[in-house]
Amino acid sequence: MTPSNPAEAGIRKLLENWTIDGGLFANCVKLLPYWTPNGLLQDQAFLDDRQGLMGGRRLTAEVMEQGRPEGLQHMRQAFEVVETTLLADGRKWILGGNEPTVADIDGVWPFEWLMIDPYMAESLPEEFASEEKFPKTFAWVRRFMDEVKTRKTQGPKPTRLDGSAMKERVVGSSTEQEMLTVNDDDPLKLKKGDEVEVYASDYGMSHKDRGILVGLTISEVVIQNSKGLYLHFPRWNYRIERVQPPKTSPSSAPKTPSLRLIYHHASPFARKVFLLAHELGLEQAITLQKVVVCPIPFPGWSDDNDEVAASNPMAKIPCLLSSDLNGGLYDSRVICDYLENLALVTRKKDSRYWQLKALGACADGVMDAAILIVYEKRIREPRGLKLDEWIGGQRTKMLRGLDRFESAAKEELLIEPPSNGPASADGVAIVVAVATMDQMEFLGINWREGRPELAKWFSKWAGRQSFQQTTPEKEWNAGGSSKI
Repeated sequence: MTPSNPAEAGIRKLLENWTIDGGLFANCVKLLPYWTPNGLLQDQAFLDDRQGLMGGRRLTAEVMEQGRPEGLQHMRQAFEVVETTLLADGRKWILGGNEPTVADIDGVWPFEWLMIDPYMAESLPEEFASEEKFPKTFAWVRRFMDEVKTRKTQGPKPTRLDGSAMKERVVGSSTEQEMLTVNDDDPLKLKKGDEVEVYASDYGMSHKDRGILVGLTISEVVIQNSKGLYLHFPRWNYRIERVQPPKTSPSSAPKTPSLRLIYHHASPFARKVFLLAHELGLEQAITLQKVVVCPIPFPGWSDDNDEVAASNPMAKIPCLLSSDLNGGLYDSRVICDYLENLALVTRKKDSRYWQLKALGACADGVMDAAILIVYEKRIREPRGLKLDEWIGGQRTKMLRGLDRFESAAKEELLIEPPSNGPASADGVAIVVAVATMDQMEFLGINWREGRPELAKWFSKWAGRQSFQQTTPEKEWNAGGSSKI
């Protein structure tokens, strides 16, 4: 069924482009019979799906009626082209011969959709396109569908796969990865390893796939997404954009004030703040003041309550003192906002931004639940006041939070930390919350079990300097600054 020479391959390629990029499909859509009671445009699920694909534009009866005359005019031209050029000499198939080829497949489907598909009944008025007006074209379409019917009886019956089965086959395949190259003379000046987004520029452009660039040729772009899958896209009518790191302008930023972080290295909230400082390159400006605090008088745990309370009335850590502010900054979310502001980080406040903010709040909840269990076990239990139901309730919160992180990783909401810029405060909060499960082994939570995508995402942080420099097992180094 393949073309026999380059000229025929060129005709096939032109037909492929004509039916999609040349506007045939778009004009067929304009002919959807919006007035039929059982048609596609009466299916609300279909309309919702198309609205999302088309960037918010809905296929209403008014919209369809307005576009229908233009669709008819263009499709009549298309019938005319096939009738008077491609099939004008009486041939049975586009490339000649006695059997159809892929050129017929690429060319026939818009015409078959209008002529034969039951959902498109009444789409073509006979005064515009009929067997009498375009006999060769109509005969070609019917001849092709007769061939399809015959071939179906000759081949094996296909197996229907649902989305889950298809995913399992793709992810579980063991085919050898082909050698991929990145053209060094591409006009976009992209390099292998760049983080990019790829999306359609003509239709369905609201969805963007993000990943690491692994292949780029004249006709194809290949990225590896956060799940490790290789996604292949054509270059035609697809846009590739390098993912820009959050905007920072250290050269134009005012002088960083002197900062003092009141902390303890065992506190996950303190780690969250100091890890972000490393991400932003602000650790050099920070002096560390190690303290011990506790909600109640407790020898060895509450020794510094009064001193910390002078800066934070709640006597909680972390607390940040800045030379350009009166009083302390708390809690960790406020401190992180302040640090990002110092680094002149700006982020686009799109839907992804707000979803990550919610995940960051969930991470804070996970860490808070862990600390409450610490108090229950280390303070209340020795006094005979331990409440197992309370501990169970906190564990349930943590498990729900971890499950939400797993879902976010599957949804690709959680992506790898950037290679050329700082991670977000919310991403930092999530990784610290997960790491807390390993830090506090007495919690008894094997968070990796049943959460493979979260484990894969977490592993990307293991070699990151900010993560390594803020482990709770050892004292932290504030970039050479003195400690108090």
